[in-house]
Amino acid sequence: MIFYKKQNRIRGGLQFETRDFGNIETPPLPDAVNIDCGNEAEITVSPGQQVLTGQPLTKPDNNVITSHASVSGVITSIDKQVVSIKSDRQDTRFQFAKPVLNSSSDYQAYFCKMGLIGMGGAGFPVHQKIKSITPDTLLINAAECDPAIYCDEALIQERAAEIVKGIHIALHATGAKNCIIGIEDNKTKAIEQLQKHLPVNIELVQIPSIYPSGAEQSLFYLCTGKSGTLKDNKAICFNVATCYAMHQAVDFCRPLTTRILSIVQNNSVRNIEARIGTSLLTLQPMFDQPLPEKVICGGKMMGVTVNKNHCINKTTNSILTTEKPAQQILPCIRCGACEEICPENLMPQQLYWHTSPINTDQLQDLTLHNCIECACCDAVCPSHIPLAALFNAAKSQLEDEKNAYQKAELAKSRYEKRLNRLNSQATRQRKQLDSKTAQLSDGKNSDAEKKALIAKALNRKKSKTPATDKSRNNRSL
Repeated sequence: MIFYKKQNRIRGGLQFETRDFGNIETPPLPDAVNIDCGNEAEITVSPGQQVLTGQPLTKPDNNVITSHASVSGVITSIDKQVVSIKSDRQDTRFQFAKPVLNSSSDYQAYFCKMGLIGMGGAGFPVHQKIKSITPDTLLINAAECDPAIYCDEALIQERAAEIVKGIHIALHATGAKNCIIGIEDNKTKAIEQLQKHLPVNIELVQIPSIYPSGAEQSLFYLCTGKSGTLKDNKAICFNVATCYAMHQAVDFCRPLTTRILSIVQNNSVRNIEARIGTSLLTLQPMFDQPLPEKVICGGKMMGVTVNKNHCINKTTNSILTTEKPAQQILPCIRCGACEEICPENLMPQQLYWHTSPINTDQLQDLTLHNCIECACCDAVCPSHIPLAALFNAAKSQLEDEKNAYQKAELAKSRYEKRLNRLNSQATRQRKQLDSKTAQLSDGKNSDAEKKALIAKALNRKKSKTPATDKSRNNRSL
């Protein structure tokens, strides 16, 4: 990790005299929502069915994220795993039973049921993250992952006490002994609010407000001085919004049905708590100006361009009304600027040459999997090559190839086990037959013994006959 050594880091976002983002606004209840349940989820509802706010729409599964209705009303359609619900304007809540949580496995099952994911942007299922490691250290990410996202800062300023309760829940769920909160040093109001509620056993560390200090590996290094992955250091990381969602789920039995996000336009920012599945057009009253056809979803650096019909999902943390300007992509001039700026000390220029076509071996040797897709290389590339997008696509293809290989290996293993089982069964039957043949051919056996063996074999054969000849004849008549 060479993050701290590089001077020409990316700085961005808006400049504020006072960073006070309290009073998170709540938009009016939407008339309809469209909830994307994911390709692999098993949907358990049907069109025409009445649902309540928080009611599960999919079957809880360890491998997928559980989805819930974000409003009460009637399901109007299900199209390509997207459940559309027309609101009845009542917002009647689905009642979950109070959970009994005594072990880490209890928390995993409950968080899966509640549909909790990492709220920092990556969206990794919480129950899977807890299951993957038994940590010594719990790292809480209070640093925004992008220069133009302010929702976490607003959440800390307004609901610091609830976040701390969620941190205690995360400590119980993971079994971690130590806890560190990493926060950027320019978030003075948020730091004050956290310090009011933090117990002495939780350490608050202020880090430089330089992008991408919010990346979990960079954050861990800046907070502890230890290099290597979090897994190598027996650490696990959760976003502050994730901890808040844990508090809501455990203390109030509320699944993840809302999302706090930043609306950034011109030189102003508003933070709202929107229902999952709400379209941007429905949120138009929260914008100062009419929505353009295209907006940026996900931040200034890592955001992607979407149309104004886009619906809020669990990973939506920011909406920028300024569209990224179209740039002509030119050939790479091998300037090396991308390598100088990379916080993970990768060689983006070399990675770029092996993404088209995909060279699996070279990309693995160049540790493409360590790319955090921060888009610093995009920002400094004079040829305007969308390196982060190319690396994202390459990582997805490598992951698909890995999954296909694992499935093929699993099928091969099952086939070989079945073949061995059949061979063992044939060998056992052959030994039994040889043994019986030897007994029959043994001259020492008396005629009575031989007849008894033959009768036993005939009876065994007769007992295995599925139907008598008489019944067959009756059917033929």
